[in-house]
Amino acid sequence: MSSLHKKSLIATAAIFCCRFTGLLREVVYTALFGATAALDAFLTAFRVPNMLRDMFAEGALSQSFTSVMSKEEAANGADAAWNLAHQVVAQLISLMMLIVGAGVLLSGVFMQALYPERAVVDAVLPPAVSAPAASTVDAVYKGSSVDADGRTHASFELAAPICFQGEQLLIRVSRLNKLTPGQSVSLSTSEKPASGAIRVETQSFMGLAADLCRIMWPFIMLASLSALCMGALNVFGIFGLPNLASAAFNLTTVIVGCTLGWLIDPHFGPSSLYGFAIAVVLGGAAQILVQLPSLRRKGYRPKWKLGLTLTAGKLVFTDPTVRRVWLLMIPGVIAAGITQTNVFINTSFALYLPGGSVTALSGAFHLWQLPVALFGVAVGMVVLPSVSRMSLQRGNDEIPNHLASALRFVAFFAIPSAVILGLWGEEVVSIFFQRGRFDAAASQLTGQVLAAFCLGLLGYAGMKVLQPVFLALEKPWAPAGLALVAACISISLNYCFVHVFELGVTWLALTTSLVTTLNFLFYFFYLRHLLGHMAANVLIPGLLRILGAGAVLGVLCWQTREIFFTGFLEWGFFSRLSALAVAGIIAGGIYLAACFLFRVPELEAFSHRFLKRRK
Repeated sequence: MSSLHKKSLIATAAIFCCRFTGLLREVVYTALFGATAALDAFLTAFRVPNMLRDMFAEGALSQSFTSVMSKEEAANGADAAWNLAHQVVAQLISLMMLIVGAGVLLSGVFMQALYPERAVVDAVLPPAVSAPAASTVDAVYKGSSVDADGRTHASFELAAPICFQGEQLLIRVSRLNKLTPGQSVSLSTSEKPASGAIRVETQSFMGLAADLCRIMWPFIMLASLSALCMGALNVFGIFGLPNLASAAFNLTTVIVGCTLGWLIDPHFGPSSLYGFAIAVVLGGAAQILVQLPSLRRKGYRPKWKLGLTLTAGKLVFTDPTVRRVWLLMIPGVIAAGITQTNVFINTSFALYLPGGSVTALSGAFHLWQLPVALFGVAVGMVVLPSVSRMSLQRGNDEIPNHLASALRFVAFFAIPSAVILGLWGEEVVSIFFQRGRFDAAASQLTGQVLAAFCLGLLGYAGMKVLQPVFLALEKPWAPAGLALVAACISISLNYCFVHVFELGVTWLALTTSLVTTLNFLFYFFYLRHLLGHMAANVLIPGLLRILGAGAVLGVLCWQTREIFFTGFLEWGFFSRLSALAVAGIIAGGIYLAACFLFRVPELEAFSHRFLKRRK
């Protein structure tokens, strides 16, 4: 077993703890609040600072810092590397204070831009109507008007009273614009209205989302500092603890969030989400605290060294090495944010769909990211410092072979993960989320979204391996240009799916899969151009063998679902868990047997290592 494989498995074990606790966090959210508009508001509010964290801190900044610090440590020693870290930390804190301040002030503007505009429903009942109130009633649209405050009012004549709790009914203006005065329609207050009925909402959560977003903005500064700690420890070969820091964030969010939420509202109504927002910020601080002891053992001592001077009215870097970190980061912000930008775009479009769509998208995305983080992110984390050191030697032919081995290693785990999550998506979702207010219908919707995500799982995992290589080679602008193209494709497809064809949230996930696959192909062929080759003799034979074993697994999973999983979502929890566990063990055994028959190199390497230890 190579050093790459061993370090990757260490990082994988730590990331598993992180992602498992992340799923635990999502389970708590969905169990307490269900797939509702209130939880949609919380997830939407968190999406803004979290997207910037993914793009800026844990993506571009962490990777560019790790690449430059690795080269500095290899060339000039640990003291020079820590001197670089002191300057980057001081500059990052200064920059983040400005970003957090602006974010707190503009949170209301962000939420107004994300949330679809809503009109107030002015409902009129005809005289002498004695019918009981119902969740769906027939109505006639009379027209709309705008009051002195700029608020749109829509007038409807109802055939019967409509059931709702709240001060007023709301309807999305985008849906209202498709109606003509005198048109007969059906209005429904149900979360999932019948086909053809127009959903009216009993409460707008835009104000709640804006408040939650203001509370959570400091999280980005804490998460950015945590990402620098992670990058510094990776330079010195420590990959386990930095990833466990995210587990500290998840556990803090769950424990503190539940405590504060219960103190605010013991029934866990929408107002209790304020407690979870405060817990997010405290979780960001926990990420830093768990890494400080290891940093200290490696020689880090906190020191404020800004590394900037004011010359002729301009801020100038006193150290050109620090300048390289930020120059690499600028295009890296764009490149590293491809998937995060797509998720953010998906969230904004999902707000136009029935309530619970954002929650389904978020839950499926976390399950989709679990195998990607376990193997794609872990391998990419190990590849970055090693390729950075290899790039110091001109004409080094080890890089293509190193990358081919890394991609094959990732495919060995990503392909069976895509097959199982894609074909057993609803069943897996029900195990994690179906409890409390999250019912079987929500599991079915989330499972369909997960299946669409899985079409791009292999490409996404491969992209996570190749993306840091551009920073190691100091060629970050090509991926950045592609990111802009990918964002345009994503927006165009999502607009067509939601506003033109009026399709569901599953199609938003399909867009993400398509874009991430295109990104991976571009990365692969462009690196082949830069390096001269990508060691096809190492990559292709092993990849074809893994695909063959994955096809065998796919047939097994499909037949198992058709024959044994009928009515699975209606079973009790322990019945579902037992059936899926047994099926998963059998599926894993069949996949390993197929890999053995196809002579997959990764399985042979693991077997050789195991037999060597036994001997």
